[in-house]
Amino acid sequence: MPKKAVFIFFLLAFIGAALFVFFTFPRTKDEIPKSNNQRPFPSEPGPDGAPVPETVPHPNTPTPPHGPTLRVMAWAVADEVKALRSAADAFEATTGNSASLTIESDVAAYHTDLQQAIASDTPPDVCLVSARDFSGLDPARDLADVTPAIGTASRSITAFTVEEKIKAVPDEFSVDVLFYNLDHFNRAGIGYPGRHWNWDVLEAISRALASLKLKDASGQPIYPLELSPDFDLWNLLSAQAGSPVLDSSIWHLADVDGKESQMRSLDFIHDIFREFAITAPLQKAHAPAGRLFAQQRASLLIAPSELAAALPKFHYAFTLLPGDINRASLARVNGWAVTSKSSQPEAARKLALFLARQPVHAGWSSAQKSTDDNSPDAICYEALSQAVIPRIEPKTASLVQFLDQQIDLLARNSQQTADAVYTHIQTEYLNGFAPPSVKSASSITVGLKTPAAAQIRGP
Repeated sequence: MPKKAVFIFFLLAFIGAALFVFFTFPRTKDEIPKSNNQRPFPSEPGPDGAPVPETVPHPNTPTPPHGPTLRVMAWAVADEVKALRSAADAFEATTGNSASLTIESDVAAYHTDLQQAIASDTPPDVCLVSARDFSGLDPARDLADVTPAIGTASRSITAFTVEEKIKAVPDEFSVDVLFYNLDHFNRAGIGYPGRHWNWDVLEAISRALASLKLKDASGQPIYPLELSPDFDLWNLLSAQAGSPVLDSSIWHLADVDGKESQMRSLDFIHDIFREFAITAPLQKAHAPAGRLFAQQRASLLIAPSELAAALPKFHYAFTLLPGDINRASLARVNGWAVTSKSSQPEAARKLALFLARQPVHAGWSSAQKSTDDNSPDAICYEALSQAVIPRIEPKTASLVQFLDQQIDLLARNSQQTADAVYTHIQTEYLNGFAPPSVKSASSITVGLKTPAAAQIRGP
């Protein structure tokens, strides 16, 4: 084709395109349709006379303005980490504030690193803490005041209240409960544990189970009761008998009204482990109970409710602990705290509240009370309302270790007596751990009565 013909062809094509654009698209500002989706409004006006824009087919949610990045420290494992990351992403999508997570799987290492971060003036904005010891922090110095959400269980708020100031937003809790193997009770023809149980009934049923000498499929013996002899066991037994050893940060070891409860609790520990011999063989000191129950080689187990997440699938359930003069349990509570040196305290408080909407760890119950009264959580909430929540401060941490050793020794050594152990405990407490003055148990014990003559067994 001649070059002249090619030139004429492209020239005509260009002129045609220019004419199409000129007559098709608006050429001035006034000719541009005034609409939120660049299309004309419909002709019918709205109820107030103003034009009504058409519905946008796919409206875009406004992106929140980008805010500061908040540093978060916590302990968690596997799926728990994924849940925390999802919560952090949701918080950023909602508020525009991102959360940088530092998560450790080892609780002891987490405590050390958290304390170092605070000491080196590089604190996180938000951190997960345990009410038992505030994860090694000084709440009065290291943590800011916070306000929990409406609907948070009141006892969990008490766990983080220091000198009438709340130092963490309660997130989750675990309480000591009575686990039982349904198949073992069916084999024995014995009714399941219930609210009518007291410690006398527990003893009698355990002895009945022991007399049957049940064995599992491999011929291994099935033990009646598994539990750990430690300070926590003594504390909750004493609370049920009328006076706890430690509730919040208040010690009752020197209380005259508490002596009877604590002495009889020691007697009972000695009896169930040594005289009645109804317990499973003891593991090493400080080893958590539950190994034999998980293997279906123990019919009953006293342990924290969080253990349910680690147990294999078999026919078991749990209920409230046996009662005595009072109903009581022992609770562990975790919550989100805002550090006092956070550079963004208000944003950090919002993040703490956001993270506290659901438990971090599998098996723990939310501090936000469930509306389902038929769920296992309902048992946990009831136990929490009556629970002792001990707070162990740095100056008394060694005392708790000493008490753990003494209770473990009482359970293992038939030569030990409750009188001797109690005397030894009192000597150590008064010589090095007792505060200048100890308040009366009746004025500081939450939800627990102090009878004139406390008993550990029987109605």
